[in-house]
Amino acid sequence: MILVLAALVVVTTVATVGLAGSRAHRHDDPDATFWYVFTGLCVLAPMLLIPAMTSRVLSGALVLLAAGTAIATHVVCRRTADIAALTSHRAELAAAVTAIAQRHQNLIAQWSRYELDPGAAIDFPTMSDVSVPQTSALIRAINAATRLQQRAVEALDLGTFGPGTRVQGTGCPAVMDDGVADYQRAVSELAAALKTAEDSARRYQRG
Repeated sequence: MILVLAALVVVTTVATVGLAGSRAHRHDDPDATFWYVFTGLCVLAPMLLIPAMTSRVLSGALVLLAAGTAIATHVVCRRTADIAALTSHRAELAAAVTAIAQRHQNLIAQWSRYELDPGAAIDFPTMSDVSVPQTSALIRAINAATRLQQRAVEALDLGTFGPGTRVQGTGCPAVMDDGVADYQRAVSELAAALKTAEDSARRYQRG
């Protein structure tokens, strides 16, 4: 009988704290927290007070059991919520990295045309000449974007990135945000450097 009562106390406490800590916050309704707690206490109170009529020790033990269960459940719920929030945030950043990486790839493909297409290489020779300041700046921008791409991926703790990427592990949100922001800025600087180099190459072509 005592074990059954103890089990009921544990189950009721877990349900009360769990519902108050998860569903209420999920629905953004602070009043719901009160009603979940109130209902749980109404169910729990008889389990704790009635045994006091026959054994105060038993009642005290049940109170301690309920308190310990409530604390443990609260800690677990908070930890679960934190992990869920971090996972969701990382997934959003992973999607952002995917979009930035696609733009990065397009810029590299645009630049590679001057290296791989013989006609473009002949028409715009300065695009392959690192002694030209604009081309030198472009190469530095390419290297910086590539380096920061890897850093952004590592900050997100991802082995690969792309649509459907599965997010795993843990990471510091500030580090993840900074890594993605730095990569985005580097790709924007790459786009600007490429445009500047192309404009310079066209002016050189026109003589």
